[in-house]
Amino acid sequence: MKTRFNFPTRILFGPGVLADLPAELLALGCKRPLVVTEAGLLATGIPERVQAVLRDAGLESGLFSDVAPNPSDGQVEAGAEAFRAHGADGIAAVGGGSPMDAGKAIQLRIHHAEPLEKYDDLAGGDALITGPLPPLVAVPTTSGTGSEVSRSAVISVAAADRKVVIFSPRFMPSAAICDPELTYGLPPRITAETGMDALSHNLEAYLARGYHPMADAIALAGVAMVAGNLPKAVANGRDAAARAEMMMASTMGAVAFQKGLGVIHSLAHPLSSVSGLSHGLANAIMMPHALRFNAASVPERIVEIARALGADDHSPEGAAAAVEALLQRIGLPARLGQAGVQSAQIEQLVDKAMQDGCHGCNPRTCSASDMKALFEAAL
Repeated sequence: MKTRFNFPTRILFGPGVLADLPAELLALGCKRPLVVTEAGLLATGIPERVQAVLRDAGLESGLFSDVAPNPSDGQVEAGAEAFRAHGADGIAAVGGGSPMDAGKAIQLRIHHAEPLEKYDDLAGGDALITGPLPPLVAVPTTSGTGSEVSRSAVISVAAADRKVVIFSPRFMPSAAICDPELTYGLPPRITAETGMDALSHNLEAYLARGYHPMADAIALAGVAMVAGNLPKAVANGRDAAARAEMMMASTMGAVAFQKGLGVIHSLAHPLSSVSGLSHGLANAIMMPHALRFNAASVPERIVEIARALGADDHSPEGAAAAVEALLQRIGLPARLGQAGVQSAQIEQLVDKAMQDGCHGCNPRTCSASDMKALFEAAL
C-alpha cells in the first residue's frame, strides 16, 4: 500500500495568542495585511481588536467585511478589489469558516483570473492553481469548520448554481492563531451549530474510506472532545476549559478530514445553498440519519463512535440516538421541517447533493434514491 500524509500547519494555540499575530505576518513579509471578516462579526468588536493589535505593532491593515455566512463568488471578487485597493501584501482571515474560505478564494484571485468554477475540485481545477499565493494567517473566532488548517474553500458560485469546493495544498494557511478567548462571546445557538460542524468533521473523517490511521485516531478523539465539552460551552460561554477543548476539537476535525468526508456534507451543502440553513445546523440534522444509513457498511466504526459519544448503547443505533440526544441538550432542532425546509425542495436538494463530491468518500455508495430517502427521513 502506498499513500501520502501531510500535517504541515503551524498552529499557535491558547488564550492570548492573538498577540502573536503581527509577528507571524511580519515573518511572512506582510506589513499591509487585509483583514477579511464578516459583517456580523463587526458588532462583537473582534475585527477592531485584531486591527488594534496589528496597528500597535506598526502594521497598516485594511478591512474587508462584506462576507456572508455562505460566501459567494461576487464577494470574493469584491474582496480581491479591496486587496488591490489597499496595496495589501497578505491576508488575516478573521472569523468562522466563511471569512476563512473567502480569504483563501481572495488569495486565489490575486494571480489567477479564470472564473471560479474553473477551479472546482470535481473538475480537476486544482491543477490550475499554480505559483505562490499571497500569505494568509487564519484567526478563527468559532469552533466549527477548522478552515484554519484545511486545504479547501467552499464558495457559492452563480455560474455553477451550487457550492463549489476549491481545493489546493497552496490554500493551507501559513499559520493558524487559535485563541479560545475569541470565542467567549459567541451566543449559545452559534456555539451549538458550529460545534456540531466540528463533530461532523471528526465523525465523517473516521468513517471515510481510505487508509489513514493517524487521521482516524485524531478524529475519534475529536468526537469525544465535542461530546464532553459542547454542552458545557453552550451552557456557559465563558467556560475557559470547554471553549479551549472545542477550539482544539474543531482544528482536529479539519486535520482529520484530509482523509475525506462523506454523505453528511453532500446533504448539508445544498441545504445551505437552497434552503438557507447554516452549514453546522444542516450537518447536525442529517448526522443521525447518515449514521443509520452507513451502519451496514462500517458497523464496527460506528460502534466506536457510539463509545466516543458516551452512549450507553454501543451500537449503530446507540450512536444515532446519542447524536439526537445531544441536539436536544444543546437546543437545536432535530428535523429539517423545524428549520424551515419544505418538501417541495427535496428534488432540487437531491440533484445538488449528487453533484457534491464529498459522498465519494462515504463508506456506503450513495444513489439519488438514497439521498432522497435521507432527506425525507430527516424532514
